[in-house]
Amino acid sequence: MPENGTTDIKVQIAGLKKDIENVNTLNGRLDLAIEKLTDVSTSIKQMLAVHEEKISRQEQIDEIIFEKLKERAGEIDNVHKELSKEIQQVEKKLLLEIRQMKLDIGGRVGILERYKWLVLGGIIAISWIISSNFKTIIDMMS
Repeated sequence: MPENGTTDIKVQIAGLKKDIENVNTLNGRLDLAIEKLTDVSTSIKQMLAVHEEKISRQEQIDEIIFEKLKERAGEIDNVHKELSKEIQQVEKKLLLEIRQMKLDIGGRVGILERYKWLVLGGIIAISWIISSNFKTIIDMMS
């Protein structure tokens, strides 16, 4: 019987050795997994740092772009105001010139109308003189 107990102990010891080997293998795998996870974690940290830097740079670029857009909007407003003033001034000048041309043309037309009436009056006078003395003029020509 004592031999039976030692065999059981030997079997148990062999089982424990296998369990220890399995645990050692499992520990090795866990160590390897932990190392890989540490590497992955480091890589992720580096990637996050790079992405944060890119985001930071992009935010700075966005701020610069928005500042430039505000500047351009201000410049456009100033140009618009200046152009509006210039257009109003040109419009006033054109209206004044049109009024002046209207007065000039009105004066010229008045002069032409006077000449027209003078010429018409002269023609009527000459016609009347000729018609009343027509017989005399014909006699003189013959």
